[in-house]
Amino acid sequence: MSFPLDLAWLYASFLLSLRLAPVLLLTPVIGAANVPGVVRGLLGLSLAALMTYGLGLRLALPANGWVLAGQALTELFIGAVLGFGVQCAFGALAFAGRLLDTQIGFGLSGVINPLTKQSGAAMGLAFELLAVAYVYAVNGHHMLLQAMVFLLEALPVGEPVSLLLAERAVGQFGVLFALALSLAAPLLIALFAIDVGVALISRSMPQFNAFVMAMPVKVGVGLAVLAVILPRLGGFFERWFASILNYLASFQGG
Repeated sequence: MSFPLDLAWLYASFLLSLRLAPVLLLTPVIGAANVPGVVRGLLGLSLAALMTYGLGLRLALPANGWVLAGQALTELFIGAVLGFGVQCAFGALAFAGRLLDTQIGFGLSGVINPLTKQSGAAMGLAFELLAVAYVYAVNGHHMLLQAMVFLLEALPVGEPVSLLLAERAVGQFGVLFALALSLAAPLLIALFAIDVGVALISRSMPQFNAFVMAMPVKVGVGLAVLAVILPRLGGFFERWFASILNYLASFQGG
């Protein structure tokens, strides 16, 4: 028994895996730092092979090494743009967590993020973990893979693209700030009110140690407000995940 090797399918799978690789590396949903690189690489190759086989994608072998290098760099560029835009949505959670940590006082302690192996905001880490759990709960990882398949029509494998695609990733920064502020706004308003009250008290009582006395109050109020808004974060995460899908859908126009 012999199994003929389809070089056209193999080459298409190789190029598509280069597109998926940056997405897997930059997206915390399936690109966590504690997942070995070999596992992520095999996952990318497997997904690319299944997509190309299911869609019947075939590409002619390049005429020379320069064509191969150009097509490979193009796929890496597309994957980096797609992955960076998705990462920006998670960056909004980290940014909101950094704002809240600074205001509540949790920023005084360093916390190691198990996903990035780096020190990060405690609140930001909590929001990121909740976001990953939400994505899996609503089968969002399947939606992301489906979006990658749909993008193969607008951005075919092996075809040249315009560098202007990077502008859409830059435009995602506005979404980042809007999402971060909408998430952190209730706590920031409550903590700002406490700061104003402490400032008035310290103004009338110069001997009052504002920092020492206000810290436990801010921590208590911050945790209380957080406990109130946590059950209502479903609507926020729905808008947050919709921003990711809208970003990917924006490439449908090519």
